[in-house]
Amino acid sequence: MSITLIVSVVLASSGVCMGLTMLAYAKMPGRRIREEKGRLLKGPRVMARMALTMVSSVILVFALTHLLEARLFYDRPTAWWRGALEGVGILAVYDLLYYLMHRYPFHRWPWLRRVHAVHHRARHPIAIDSLFLHPVENFLGLSLLIFCTWLVGPVNIYAFGVVFLIYSWLNIIVHCGVDLPIPYFRMLARKHDHHHTDMRSGNYASITPLPDLIFGTAE
Repeated sequence: MSITLIVSVVLASSGVCMGLTMLAYAKMPGRRIREEKGRLLKGPRVMARMALTMVSSVILVFALTHLLEARLFYDRPTAWWRGALEGVGILAVYDLLYYLMHRYPFHRWPWLRRVHAVHHRARHPIAIDSLFLHPVENFLGLSLLIFCTWLVGPVNIYAFGVVFLIYSWLNIIVHCGVDLPIPYFRMLARKHDHHHTDMRSGNYASITPLPDLIFGTAE
């Protein structure tokens, strides 16, 4: 299987995840974490920005995985445990580096703080708000994932497929605004909802709460 097909499958599945979480928010008001009164993210300009983020994300991930394919991936048979270790390695490195990027450049450095403030216009996010990003933040987030893959790699293309699936789905789930029936997902969504209430809030990690627990920023 080619990296093109793997990425395409993950992107399609992410669309399904987005649709299901948006449906859950619409159909189960009693399970909403908190509703945003006077929601700012609405109207054609907001939808245009979200569409731009979606299109640019697709282009960027295809471009990076193809241009760097020889340095990032291998496609030969390997033991399942090696693929699992590669996947866990990417996610662990990404979780730490994203935490540091999120906590310091995005919340402390003036210019990037203004960039990240665009995303924080969603005070109590719903799934589609995962697409409301400044182009710089979108580029840095996806590039960091590819960088972490390069640091660990080259990795099996299927291991990357699983990593990209987890990365994409969790990005939607933490913004879903719904108390999902899976406790881990419910915990992540609640923590991220709290993070969005204030640019000075904690809960900077995205994959696991471990960096926040280790560095004392869990709330």
